[in-house]
Amino acid sequence: MARLVLNQITRAFGDVTAVDRISLDIADGDFLVLLGPSGCGKTTLLRMIAGLLDPTGGSIELDGTDITGMPARKRDLAMVFQSYALYPHLSVAKNLAFPLKVRGASKQEITSRVLAAAESVDIAHLLERKPKELSGGQRQRVAVARALVREPRAFLMDEPLSNLDAKLRTATRQELAALHRTLGATFVYVTHDQVEAMTMATKIALLNAGRLEQYGTPEELYDTPSSIFAAGFLGSPAMNLLDATLTTADGSIAIFAPGVEALLWKGASPDRDIVVGIRPEHLSVHDGADAAAVPTAGAALRGTVDLVENLGREQLVHCRIGDERVTVSCDRAETWRAGDLVVLAAPAARVHLFDRASGRRLEWQPDAEPEAPTHRPRAELSASVPG
Repeated sequence: MARLVLNQITRAFGDVTAVDRISLDIADGDFLVLLGPSGCGKTTLLRMIAGLLDPTGGSIELDGTDITGMPARKRDLAMVFQSYALYPHLSVAKNLAFPLKVRGASKQEITSRVLAAAESVDIAHLLERKPKELSGGQRQRVAVARALVREPRAFLMDEPLSNLDAKLRTATRQELAALHRTLGATFVYVTHDQVEAMTMATKIALLNAGRLEQYGTPEELYDTPSSIFAAGFLGSPAMNLLDATLTTADGSIAIFAPGVEALLWKGASPDRDIVVGIRPEHLSVHDGADAAAVPTAGAALRGTVDLVENLGREQLVHCRIGDERVTVSCDRAETWRAGDLVVLAAPAARVHLFDRASGRRLEWQPDAEPEAPTHRPRAELSASVPG
């Protein structure tokens, strides 16, 4: 279908830079999700790909052809808007047929392609209805079918599920993922919802304040976040992040903070200020009054239980560690109560380290002493990403 290459794409509005030198290589057949908080530049970037907004710097290539200055109508890219943008006075069938009529397709071709697109998203029984007679989920399917009927080189979607309720959103998310697998087409999808990103994407571009924070597979972003921002944005509940000091103790890389101590790997490192990250599901809770129950390897966080939340299949145990609050996700069979003295333990392999000043990920490299741990370049990051 289509390979899209973005090279140092930039968009400024006066003195404000909404998109700052973003470079991406979107392979043919990828489902790329542009993920980030509101105002991070993801919709602006999508609109530049679509040709609805001109970049102030950089270039865009589609299958090797520079389309940076090409009008939107000539790019052969289909856009699905958040508002669906359906014609209210036309039936579903006529809404689907409209882009084909504009192209001068024959009646026979229009009829067959409209029916095929409608069947692919299960709206063939709605072809004679008007948009006002449809539910939000049905309108969303019509919008997707109208993009499908064009048989574009790539699909661009701007938060198409944001107007749906939670149950319908889940069902439609699954349908879109299945549709992508069936078509094998290139999708570029904007959302601020990390669940949508993690469940649908083959690649995620995480944006922060107009810059590319991290680019990779969902697993790469979750398991090896490249920055404090990436670590805190992905995951629910979010990764626990604590200020600490990295040093050397007993011939090992060690971490110290109020209520926190850890011997991680054999080696040496100069003292430095860091942020320690541990995901809630990677912590285990132990009785703080029973020394024999506390693991000796990895990280140990000593404190008290503040609150226990029952979520049905699991529980969240919120603990006070020094002046910080740390969350643990654990089985409901564990009976912890507010006020209990506890030790939270995590294996060294599950402990993430970030430089406090730059916010970038640190990686342990045994052959890099005495500078270890150091910043390790990540090949999938754009050159625009600091660190």
